[in-house]
Amino acid sequence: MRFTSKIASTLLALLTEKTGTSSTKARSLIKQGAVHVDGKAVFRPDLRVRPGQGVEIIEKKSRKAVKPPLFPVLYEDEFLIAAQKPAGLLSISTKTENRSTFYRAVSDYVKGGMPRVRGKIPGAKIFIIHRLDREVSGVMLFAKNQEIKKAIQDSWDKTEKIYNALVEGRPPKDEDTITGWLCESGESLVWSCPAPAPDSKSFAKYAVTHYKFITGNRRYSLLEVRIETGRKHQIRVHMKDIGCPVVGDKKYGATGKSPIERMGLHAARLTFTHPVNGRKIVIVSPMPKSFMLPFKTAK
Repeated sequence: MRFTSKIASTLLALLTEKTGTSSTKARSLIKQGAVHVDGKAVFRPDLRVRPGQGVEIIEKKSRKAVKPPLFPVLYEDEFLIAAQKPAGLLSISTKTENRSTFYRAVSDYVKGGMPRVRGKIPGAKIFIIHRLDREVSGVMLFAKNQEIKKAIQDSWDKTEKIYNALVEGRPPKDEDTITGWLCESGESLVWSCPAPAPDSKSFAKYAVTHYKFITGNRRYSLLEVRIETGRKHQIRVHMKDIGCPVVGDKKYGATGKSPIERMGLHAARLTFTHPVNGRKIVIVSPMPKSFMLPFKTAK
């Protein structure tokens, strides 16, 4: 079955309307790689299909084995792509590691090494807009050309950046703002430092972090964290400063074994204005279910 979308809608809604099948059956077809948009298999029921795009359901005997991406693609258009980085993977190469990185995985996807919404683009490149620490999971945004990268970075202070933080202990207030200056050592260790003098050559950077208590017990707290700035290790340092280091972050004061066997920091949401069409873009990465485990087991 093949048809052209006449309205903007989700793929799931279009399939159920055009085929009369149940949403469960439609989801199953999408999961099997049986649904193609503009000639390419797609795997997201919530994919936004635009007017004029072609949708096709491939008959079982004609289907080729197609594997979905190794990571969730959270948003993609011709200018940007956002994907969900797993914990434990470098954002971009370093002097000692240049192959196993999230940048490389997303780059391979865009070049056509994995199924894409818009097909292969020979020689396509992506440009990293921001980074997440190796131990942090969640939303990472990439540009598909340098002009878009610059436009997003130039307005980065206006981008809303929300994190989920699982921390040790209970913060002194249920909601507060942490401000101050951050300095970095040659060993990539960051700490809060005094404000630099006006004529100083200090490389200290000003940082602003807002947090809100969500739930907790006597051992752990789950916080929603919003950062106005994007300094290196900003959340990790500021949580240490208020006596609530991020779970699993021994570099910045965590004392016990992580109850989730990883660092308790996840980039949950990015909200910004699209640099080309001016639309408000909200990209969400669901909080890992493991972040709730301490509240089900700890007393």
